[in-house]
Amino acid sequence: MKKTLHKIVFSIISIIFFSSCSKELQTININPNNLEKPDATTLLSNTIVSLFYNNANIVWTLGNGYNQYMTYSQSYYDQPTRYQPITNEPYWIPLYETARDANTLYNLAVTQNNTLLQASALTLRSYAFAQLTELWGDIPFKQALQGANGIYTPVYDNQQTVYLDAAQGIIPSLRRADSLLKANPSGLISGDVLYNSNVMSWRRFINALRLRYLLRISSKVNVSAEMQAIVNDGAIMQNASQSATLTLPTVTPYNFVSLTERTGDFQVKYMNQLLYNTFVNTADTARISTYFNVNANTPAGTTFSFNNYGGLPLVVDATNTQTAQASNFNNSFTSGSNPNLIKARIISFAEQQFILSEAALKGFIAGSAQTYYNSGVLGAYAEIGLDANTANNYLLHANVAFDNSSLNNSLQQIITQKWMANINNGFEGWIEYRRTGFPALNAGGSVNLNNGVIPSRFLYPTSEKNINAKNYNAEIQLMGGTESTNYKAWWEK
Repeated sequence: MKKTLHKIVFSIISIIFFSSCSKELQTININPNNLEKPDATTLLSNTIVSLFYNNANIVWTLGNGYNQYMTYSQSYYDQPTRYQPITNEPYWIPLYETARDANTLYNLAVTQNNTLLQASALTLRSYAFAQLTELWGDIPFKQALQGANGIYTPVYDNQQTVYLDAAQGIIPSLRRADSLLKANPSGLISGDVLYNSNVMSWRRFINALRLRYLLRISSKVNVSAEMQAIVNDGAIMQNASQSATLTLPTVTPYNFVSLTERTGDFQVKYMNQLLYNTFVNTADTARISTYFNVNANTPAGTTFSFNNYGGLPLVVDATNTQTAQASNFNNSFTSGSNPNLIKARIISFAEQQFILSEAALKGFIAGSAQTYYNSGVLGAYAEIGLDANTANNYLLHANVAFDNSSLNNSLQQIITQKWMANINNGFEGWIEYRRTGFPALNAGGSVNLNNGVIPSRFLYPTSEKNINAKNYNAEIQLMGGTESTNYKAWWEK
């Protein structure tokens, strides 16, 4: 009996002890600094900052070269900007990470019945996928974010699906995002570091993106009704202050990269010859001096002359004579003295107005192409802190005043001014060149590392070949069996 009683007591003590230990272990194993479940506020802030920062980082290191705003002077740096076939994996990965985080945010917002957060998440996810398809073509899309469901090797979807799929496509998702906000015009979007929970600002951002992507696919799809409906609704940007831009911190890791760039890396970036010629041909004294320094041949204190600036063509290694004649970026990019220059951008009021100008020119919407064009030029100047009087004087120049002598002349003028407005904005200049042929980028002849041709896409990352080989190989067969940087987009000219 004694032994039995001892066993019972021991058993009770053991249960109590191990139960206590279990509870203690459960408490110890919870790290209060590492959330096990996503927090919507933090996730939204991080997704916004990551998306804008990565866009600013890639444009400064690669995009400005592809868009022909910038030329590297040394071959050590310039192979990618001479259109060497590259994967650009450092942009592919962050874009998919952003799409994943935005999708997680969307699902969380659905469970919370938070329509404002749903709209924000749909917008960020749509932009990430738009960048992916416009830079690589067909991409893993509908299955791409299904890792939690055991899908680790997603199939590739064609671009038409990426843009137009009713459930997840870029344009339907943006349309849904706008509808959600229109139905809920007020409320708090916790963690919104972009527009400080201003619902109408988000609607303007969303609809500017809708207009961009509708125009992008307008050679394949009738977009007139939807574009006109957006204009009629009025929830679009009204001035440059409403542009989708984000002021980045001035210190690492999320600062605009030029602020902490090594001197040697900064000094090998020169104004591209095409951009210089465009500044000269349009007498754009204000923007050339805002963005660029006078060249090394210019004595201090010399009065303004375009001869004191210069552009550098695509080169393998520039000579001392070439670099002495060409201009580096303005010192504002290293000092931050003009914060308008070093903001991270996705889409601006100026770009929206040039989109509307082209849409009016082609009869997609009612209105004056010239009025929208003039508004775009004014917006582009305001975007970098230049006043309206300076912009209006610029509009008087013979090569700037709207040319309505032919559709082609008008379109060239609209796209050229859009190109000038999109300095430091992703790969928009290159993408629009592929769509329209304007402005006429310089292929660079023998220094071009893509067999003398301006490419239409990046190569898929090596990780796709290794991890997603079956689907990657199926996609390559559509290109004729060999992956090509010259394989054109669905909507491309």
